[in-house]
Amino acid sequence: MESMDLLVIVPHPDDEVFGAGGTLIEYARRGLETGLITLTKGEAGRTLGLCPPQDLGEFRAQELKRAVDILEIGYFELFDFPNGRPNAALEGEARGVGFEAHQGVAEHPEIVDLLLWRLQLLRPRAIITFAPNGGNRHFDHVATHQFVTRAVKNSGQRIDVFYYAPPKPLPEFAEGWLPPTHIRHIPMEVLLQKLRAMAQHRTQALSVLQFMDRFAGRLALESFHLADYTGPLQNELLWYAKS
Repeated sequence: MESMDLLVIVPHPDDEVFGAGGTLIEYARRGLETGLITLTKGEAGRTLGLCPPQDLGEFRAQELKRAVDILEIGYFELFDFPNGRPNAALEGEARGVGFEAHQGVAEHPEIVDLLLWRLQLLRPRAIITFAPNGGNRHFDHVATHQFVTRAVKNSGQRIDVFYYAPPKPLPEFAEGWLPPTHIRHIPMEVLLQKLRAMAQHRTQALSVLQFMDRFAGRLALESFHLADYTGPLQNELLWYAKS
C-alpha cells in the first residue's frame, strides 16, 4: 500500500458508524483506501440479553466485523485494550477498568507506540477521531484523542486530523466543543447502507434508538473539525481525492 487515504481511529465498536459511516462508504466507492482501528471490544457495555456478560467483548467484535464489511472498509484492526464506561452504574454493573483508570497518555505509552507503528506502516493522508473533549466527555473518547494526537506528533508525518464535530453541541457538552469545518451530506443510497451497518451493532440498539430520537437529522449529515484549519466551510475531507 502506497498510503492510506482515510483512517478512522476510535475506542469502541460502533464509534465508526454514527459519525463517519457514510463518508467511509462513499470514499471506498470512489476507490480511496479506507481503514479502521478500534482500540477496545466494548466489553463494558450493555448485553441487552443477547449474550452472557463474559462473552460481550467477542460478541461485539463479531458485530463490528459485520459492520466493517458493509462499510466497505479495506483495512481493519481490532484490539482488546480495557474498556471503561462512565454510565455503568445505571445498570448496577461495576465500572470497567478502562483508560480512565490512568490519567494521560504517559500511563499508556504502549497504545501511543502501537498507533505510531501503524501510522508509519499505513501513512494515512487523513485521520478521523474524537475531539479533545471526546464529544461527550467519555473517558475512552478523550483518551483516544490524546493517543492519536501524540502518535501523529511523534510520527513527523503531515496528516490531516479530523475530529467528530456536531453542528451544535448539547448544552451539557458545550465546553470544549469545536465547530465543524467540513459538513458532508450523505446521499440516500449511501445512507441506507450506513443504516444497515448501524443495525449490525445489536447490543447498541438503545444507543441507536436514542441517536435517532435526538439527532435524526444527523443520520444523513456527517460533520468534522479539521485541526488547525482556518479556511471556509468545506464539503470533502479529501478535496484532493482521487477521481
